[in-house]
Amino acid sequence: MSEINGYVLNGELKTTNSGFSKWGFAQRNGRSYFIKEFIDPIWPVCQDMLTPTMVEHKKRICEQYENRSRLLYKMINDCSDGNLVQIEDFFRCGSHYYLVMEKIEAVGIEEVRCMTAEDQLRVCKALVHCLGQLHKSGIVHADIKLDNILFRRLPSGKVTGKLIDFDNCFWERQPPQPDEEIHCDLVYMAPETFMMMQTEEGTLTRAIDVFALGIVFHQILTGKAPAFDSSKFDYPFEAVLGGERLEVSAEIPNEWRQLIERMLQGDPQKRVTLSEAEVLLRGENAKAAEYRQEPFFMPAGDL
Repeated sequence: MSEINGYVLNGELKTTNSGFSKWGFAQRNGRSYFIKEFIDPIWPVCQDMLTPTMVEHKKRICEQYENRSRLLYKMINDCSDGNLVQIEDFFRCGSHYYLVMEKIEAVGIEEVRCMTAEDQLRVCKALVHCLGQLHKSGIVHADIKLDNILFRRLPSGKVTGKLIDFDNCFWERQPPQPDEEIHCDLVYMAPETFMMMQTEEGTLTRAIDVFALGIVFHQILTGKAPAFDSSKFDYPFEAVLGGERLEVSAEIPNEWRQLIERMLQGDPQKRVTLSEAEVLLRGENAKAAEYRQEPFFMPAGDL
């Protein structure tokens, strides 16, 4: 069997639904892990065809990537109180970087769809909370979608939702620049993300996560995305940019229907924040105040 830095692989790493990475499962010291190999950046192990300048340039890119990743993953682990899957290890082996997390036995979305409405809403509340923890730390997930939600059964028998896949995360104070390549699923893409890709203008904020999570909630509670005129548009963001209001199903309880409608606002500044959502879902009468993000430590030179 193949081994990577002490992790014994269960088989070949796969590329299915993996974007710019490969993934698989491994064993180490009697425990099971999920392991991911990043395709880029590549440490210049083989330097025969490279000039010294090219080697140093590639090493510098890798070192910046490693420093940024280590800081980001530490912050993600630190802000989790149970519903963000912990990053157990991050390292370079040979020319590639690897990320390791605990292997978790997941409940399929089909089983979630068969749960009672009360239990489905409990899962949604857990997701509001755990994504809100990221946002309070100044981190935007940037790839919220159903495939990046892991449903896990608790010892009580209840099911909860956990966030996974932090490859596209960024600090809200250091967002992707308009000319940078952005990776996200078109089904969950916020209107402003598409506009920035087209015009190379604008700034992405945590509101892109809120829009995507609104679609995820609709899928959990109804089995499908919010409705729009599919004869004119292929994706929700297109419908919103075309002047349509996404239709939230009447089968969703009223409190949640109103919340999802606010999450799917076309104007990111008009979307509910997750701190507001948590207050609203606790049933507090006081109007939820806009979340004021506290400064967070960012060591100079690490990015």
